Amino acid sequence: MPARLGKRLFLILLFAIAMGGAPAGAASRPSPSSDVRYVRFLRFVGVQGLSPDRLKKVMETRVRRFRWFGGEPLDEQVLEKDLERIERLYRSEGYYDARVLGYRLLPLAGSNHILEIQVDEGDPVIVESVRLYVDGKESGPWHKELLSALPLKEGGRFTSPGFENIERTVRRFLAEWGYARAQVETGGSLDKQARKAVIRVDVQMGPPCYFGPVTIEGNRKVSADVIRRELTFREGERFRTSAVTASQKRLMDTRLFSFVDVQVVEGGDTGPRLPIHIVVKEAKSQSIRFGAGYGTEDKLRGMLGWEYRNFLGGGRNLQVSAKASSLARYVEGRLLQPHFPWPNAFLTSSGGYSREIQESFENEQYYIRNQWNIRESDRLLFYLGHNLEANQLLSLDLQPDQTLGAEKEGEDYFVSSLVAGASYQRVDDLLDPHKGWQVFQRLEWGSGLLGSDVSFVKLSLEGRAYLPLDPLGVLALRARWGSIKELEDTSYVPIFKRYFTGGSNSVRGYPYQKLGPLDDAGNPLGGLTVLEGNLDWRFPLKDSWEGVLFLDAGNVYPRGYELVWDQLRFTTGVGLRYKTPVGPVRVDLGYQLNPPDDAPFNRYQIHFSIGHAF
Repeated sequence: MPARLGKRLFLILLFAIAMGGAPAGAASRPSPSSDVRYVRFLRFVGVQGLSPDRLKKVMETRVRRFRWFGGEPLDEQVLEKDLERIERLYRSEGYYDARVLGYRLLPLAGSNHILEIQVDEGDPVIVESVRLYVDGKESGPWHKELLSALPLKEGGRFTSPGFENIERTVRRFLAEWGYARAQVETGGSLDKQARKAVIRVDVQMGPPCYFGPVTIEGNRKVSADVIRRELTFREGERFRTSAVTASQKRLMDTRLFSFVDVQVVEGGDTGPRLPIHIVVKEAKSQSIRFGAGYGTEDKLRGMLGWEYRNFLGGGRNLQVSAKASSLARYVEGRLLQPHFPWPNAFLTSSGGYSREIQESFENEQYYIRNQWNIRESDRLLFYLGHNLEANQLLSLDLQPDQTLGAEKEGEDYFVSSLVAGASYQRVDDLLDPHKGWQVFQRLEWGSGLLGSDVSFVKLSLEGRAYLPLDPLGVLALRARWGSIKELEDTSYVPIFKRYFTGGSNSVRGYPYQKLGPLDDAGNPLGGLTVLEGNLDWRFPLKDSWEGVLFLDAGNVYPRGYELVWDQLRFTTGVGLRYKTPVGPVRVDLGYQLNPPDDAPFNRYQIHFSIGHAF
């Protein structure tokens, strides 16, 4: 072979290795190399029946999130086992002929590579028929419902997990209708060559069952009556599995117990009545909580709380708490009376002292609040209450000729008002939501008819939504609107009742409370209408770290029910989060897109706090 031709072939071979070790269209398994390589991107070729995300979940090989640092080098022995796991996953999902043909590494910048895995899925096994026999009959009133509940259906793909789950699914379905002693047998045939499966399910319904006597074990200070009233079933009612689960949850939600187990007593000749045995372990009746934190707005803050569970019996809850920061100080006592006057209602009574220290004013308040709550479900809550407040405006840092009202330092305000509202929360995690939505509504009416010095109606509405973008994080949205209207002979609403916006939890490009009407010294006046909107893209970074890109809008208007769209102020920015058990620690940098003229503050704002903005 001429030297020139050999040199060219050698260069071609080197080029082929650099491009992935094989010509395009032919996957291979490269030989181990001493070079340190990182997987920057992972992609699959030939994958249609299963989602790439499912394949990634069975793999131990991880993608490097950052281009130049972080991540673990590629371990080809681990990768070989990943390919075996992928094939086993395909077989469990009915693709018995599926094979991983190979993989190749396509070089990127530096030591980063694209890992490309090529799969030949083949054809899956299809369920040719599902033969269901209920009490020996091939048709009847239960057949349609049971067939629709089965995890495998005629004409669908056969999967091993689905077949193994048939018995549990049928038993759970029938137990919810009272047939807790139904017997289920599964069988059939599987022809891998013809790629067909025939499934047979035999069900013996048995007699309908009812809740039997309830026995309780483990309670010492909490009476049996308190436990029984939390149960969502009564003796003699038709048996329902969901009622057992719901009862266990309600008992745990009382926070009177550290452990609860609600079980059907098996064995013995009890006939159609199923005895229920409840085992509980009581939690400590008293506890003390304390904490400290720091934020750019309230600076150093501290909290101390004492709680007495089952106070004076009856499941009552007594809490005494105190909090201090640069913005507020308060001491409060709160008593919760459950089951008032019926099981899904409860009464909360609170009273205390607070001192609000805001940018433009300082207000002292003594208050008593009673609120009656109705919990329609785990997600929906209605409430109705009455507030009594004795306020004294200790200081007012505003230009005298620029206030929205006629407030004076040292002036007293007695407020008596009725409040009503509702909340609906359907999220996966209250501290760090990734999916779901929330709606909050509150209406407050103060009137001379109730003995109030100030007459007004104050309405607030807020909605939040969280849309998962896996694996790219979460899209979070929030909208809030509120307005106040003076009533009767009231000419102005005191500053401590007005709306303010701007800061770490509202429009993050502005300082705390500095968005909206200001006096000549830059002090916030507050307003009677507020409008806020927020859009967050929260995306994962590494381990417990998370990044955020946000867009905020909002403003405060001097008059009630006033909206001037061209006066909306917009801000954008970036943030960093570190997740902790009590919520994410966050830093946000906001930038004003259309600031007001001659604004007495910087166009950039930095906020540090704990917990998401919403």
